[in-house]
Amino acid sequence: MRSSGSNESTIGRVTSRKEVRSLTPPDFHVGNWLAQPSLNLIVEGSTVRRLEPQVMDLLVYLAGTGGRVISKDEIINAVWDGRFIAEATLTRSMADLRRALGDDQRSPQYIETIAKRGYRLVATVSPAGRRSVPVTHDALNETRHIDAEPSPVVLPFTRPARETPLNRDDGLLVRGRIADRLESARRWRFVGRDAEKEMFRSALMADEPPFVALHLNGAGGVGKTTLLEEFARVAHEAARPIVRIDGRNTEPSPAGFVAALSHAVGAQRVDVPAILDQWPAGSVLLLDTYELLASLDDWLRETFLPQLPARSLIVIAGRNEPGAAWRTDVDWAALTRINPLGNLASNESREYLKRCGVPAEHHEEALAFTRGHPLALSLIADVLTRGTRFASCRLDNEPAVVRLLLEKFVQEVPSREHRLALHACVTMWATTEPLLAAALDRPDAHDLFEWLGHLSFISHGPYGLFPHDLARDVVYADFRWRDPDAAYRVTERVLGHMYERLQRTVGLDVQRLWFDILYVQRYNACLRPYFEWSGFGTAYAETATSDDHAAIVEMVERHEGSESAAIARYWLGRQPDAFHVNRSIDGDLIGFHANLRLEAVTPEDLAVDPAMAQAVAYIERHGPLRTGEHIRYGRFWMDRERHQAFSQVFTLVAASCSQSWIAPNLAWCLVAMADPVLMEPMFTEIHIWRAREADFEIGGHRYGVFAHDWRVESAHEWLRLKAERAWRIEGAAASSPEQART
Repeated sequence: MRSSGSNESTIGRVTSRKEVRSLTPPDFHVGNWLAQPSLNLIVEGSTVRRLEPQVMDLLVYLAGTGGRVISKDEIINAVWDGRFIAEATLTRSMADLRRALGDDQRSPQYIETIAKRGYRLVATVSPAGRRSVPVTHDALNETRHIDAEPSPVVLPFTRPARETPLNRDDGLLVRGRIADRLESARRWRFVGRDAEKEMFRSALMADEPPFVALHLNGAGGVGKTTLLEEFARVAHEAARPIVRIDGRNTEPSPAGFVAALSHAVGAQRVDVPAILDQWPAGSVLLLDTYELLASLDDWLRETFLPQLPARSLIVIAGRNEPGAAWRTDVDWAALTRINPLGNLASNESREYLKRCGVPAEHHEEALAFTRGHPLALSLIADVLTRGTRFASCRLDNEPAVVRLLLEKFVQEVPSREHRLALHACVTMWATTEPLLAAALDRPDAHDLFEWLGHLSFISHGPYGLFPHDLARDVVYADFRWRDPDAAYRVTERVLGHMYERLQRTVGLDVQRLWFDILYVQRYNACLRPYFEWSGFGTAYAETATSDDHAAIVEMVERHEGSESAAIARYWLGRQPDAFHVNRSIDGDLIGFHANLRLEAVTPEDLAVDPAMAQAVAYIERHGPLRTGEHIRYGRFWMDRERHQAFSQVFTLVAASCSQSWIAPNLAWCLVAMADPVLMEPMFTEIHIWRAREADFEIGGHRYGVFAHDWRVESAHEWLRLKAERAWRIEGAAASSPEQART
């Protein structure tokens, strides 16, 4: 910023908020704006905006800094008198000031952010030529000249009452109410849904709209009502009247609906002809919470809605999918659009959190918790900006958040059996009817399976029922808190059924079944960080062919060096069937793993691979092989681009190794890891113990080894251990290898 004239000496002396308020700085120009601190106004031509006192203090302070970079601490000391405030408070005030000035943070004309240092005012500051006065309402709407009379209050970030037009397109309005300001705050926080808004706007503008009825359906809290409010704003801008009916306030009968609609349009009588006589031309009918009006669906579609004027548009929002007749009816099918609402995209979620004042360093944890669910984003933004406290976004320490979300997802559960069925469904990756029956220990679960299938947050997929991800977490956390014993029994039955299925499953179905088993354990705190749970089912493993060998060797050489690549080449020749390539659903190679099967180790094995000599010595010391027994050694695994990162490759490795570990006559399993310190908590949790005596070095890098003696703890005991620990959110305390052997 380059200040000019004598005004710098007046404004430049302001060093604290107390001085800002007591000195009453004179008016000054900043860029194209005239700032009037005594009135908390900024003026540009015919545009007048009122700033919050704190925001005006911030502008006055920046104007007196001479264009230098100001740290956040300096700003807080000056504007907030050094009081302890959350950084989000400063961030929000700075964002409010930028919006009022019409500034773009990416290409700043007024306030520049200097990474890791603070802010700098880059606009020119100069004294005002004369004392300016606020603008009257008449002047704004007619002559646009500045008048000596005070104007009505200008509320920032408001939208108008019906009779007040928008001031240009900036959403800042002359005249307003608290309700307008609240609505404006909601509008400011509205993000995403661009495709839905464009579809609706196009229909409003068309001479002959492409549809008459638009259905919006989705789980509770996904933003249906908020989108209807945005539609109402868009319709208002297009001069289209809005008629609203909410199922929560309407008796679900033809008479009740007619009564509600008569009141909405101001009809003198409560009947359909009176409604049609009073119906505003080109109206948009918004029906919210339609699941409560489901019993009226046929009557509305067949009797009432066809009587509305041709230019009417109908938007229906509810939890449930529209009835089949909306798609199959000869008359309605071509004039109906059905639009399921899902979660916000990652970039939209971040923008929402930013607008709520959540600092960027908390965005990742918020996204991990909410997965873009709008209501959850709103709740967690409140948690993260509550006063000056920033809290962790874990379900188990924010019970109020869980309760609110649970109310949105599940309004009413008919019985304890239904609650158990719901818990079983959110525990499993995909729920089938036989699996549900096994989880509930019932011979038949058809009625409960049908009930689950009609819940708004549950989808139907090729392998069964799939709950919404956030609903899984919320329902699971609630059930675990409400009835931990029942939660354990359901989990134990689910895993028991899956283990039984392993005995009669072949081919790629074995791999998918192990995915299911791993998924049940996703809440275990010692396992959760190691898997990419959202990507389950997006990759698969198959035995490598000779065509894959060159790519495998290249991968090893790139990530582990030429010595390690030579060893991989040796084992490809010695045990080609031990190598499995990992592919995405599209068939692209994304990684590989090698799980060697050793009944005896040859002298050549010992000479080529340093890992073998260490492994043999370790096993000889702690439990030599008996006749007919064998060893499994997870010798190599890696993601093609990220080496030993926790991608879907690691999920496939875990599934493949787990299957081999429960095979008959297995004495030992060993696994080599490039970063054993990172992996130790996970392996300890599942009783694959750290075996430091088996560590080895290749190419200057030391690899850590984990091992398990299956004669000390059998596969049956191991599977039961996994079942016991699967349902626990907290990590379980693991015993030592020595304790396990005794």
